[in-house]
Amino acid sequence: METLKLLVQVIIFLLSMSMLINCNQGWSVAGIELSPSDTTNNTVFIEVISHDSTVHWYNGNISDGNNWCFKHGEMEDVRIK
Repeated sequence: METLKLLVQVIIFLLSMSMLINCNQGWSVAGIELSPSDTTNNTVFIEVISHDSTVHWYNGNISDGNNWCFKHGEMEDVRIK
């Protein structure tokens, strides 16, 4: 039983360390470096393209009025038509 507990602790430690490696070389997840093609599909935010082809990212429900744009880092006035 003690051996199993030690084995689980070693596995958890190794997995934790593998996730921290290569974090200083750009974006990575679990030590796997992300390329620009991996980050073009936005699945966390609602992506809205305005009438002038500008792309905006909003999180959650978009309300008529001020909404936080995560792509531009500012409040933006949104009018739902």
